[in-house]
Amino acid sequence: MSTMDPAAVRRAKRRQRAGDRRFLAWAVVVATVMTGCAVLLGLAIGATADMLRHSIIDSVFDDRLPFPTFWGGGTLGYLWTLGTAGTLFGSIAASWLLDTYRSGERQPRILAALAVCAVAAAVVADAPTWLEPLEVGIRLDPVFHEDTAWSVFGWIAYYADVWLPGIAVVIAGLVVAHSISHYRSLRRQIADRSRLLMEGRRTAGAVTGVELRTATNDQGQRSIVGAEVTVRFTDTHGVERWVTRFIRGRSGVPTTAFSEVLFDPRRPGDDHLIFVAFHPDPAPPEWIGADL
Repeated sequence: MSTMDPAAVRRAKRRQRAGDRRFLAWAVVVATVMTGCAVLLGLAIGATADMLRHSIIDSVFDDRLPFPTFWGGGTLGYLWTLGTAGTLFGSIAASWLLDTYRSGERQPRILAALAVCAVAAAVVADAPTWLEPLEVGIRLDPVFHEDTAWSVFGWIAYYADVWLPGIAVVIAGLVVAHSISHYRSLRRQIADRSRLLMEGRRTAGAVTGVELRTATNDQGQRSIVGAEVTVRFTDTHGVERWVTRFIRGRSGVPTTAFSEVLFDPRRPGDDHLIFVAFHPDPAPPEWIGADL
């Protein structure tokens, strides 16, 4: 039986780990592995597209192999497995390590941009290696010689080595643009929080509502992934206000009605200048701002 609050113990451990460069070093290593797995995923996408393209523009009797075999006959399956699992679990692990290093500070979405760019680069690099048709415009039958002209879908498939890499590049560009926009918003939010910690007003709040958010796995089991918490506070003009904040993870869901609100007394109604904490003496990253 413990005489200490488990939540307080977890917060103390998180603060002790903050800034530990070992977690940052491991995050870099894991992110590098994740990027390599994303390249494998891009190669798997390219090889699968080549197979589909080959089946449309060439005869079934064309015995050329439209997929890589450098790891044997199961190479394509290995690429899909390693690429998908490595990218997914690598991003989760790297995100946790960065979160620990930053003591829970919200992160820029660099991992997603890194993974998508690696996939796009692999698709672009793989496309020039795809099998060329035996004859452009005709599905040659080397056995029965029952040649047929390509349909519209055949021509679309033929140019897949152009439009598929193009789509991959566009998607990567959109993800990078979104990541840059999110990073700028995050920097503004952190700057506003730092200013308010010096110049703002802190007041007690009251939790008036907690709406849990759950997720269901493939076995049908539900788990708590966060909660939307509504807090009531009174500003410097005596006006009661309500603010809702999303808390990620099960451990962060408040178990008491305690809350503290940090806001700009000159603009108490500006939602982006209101931060909420759910335990005494919060560290800067523990103040929760508006979702970006």
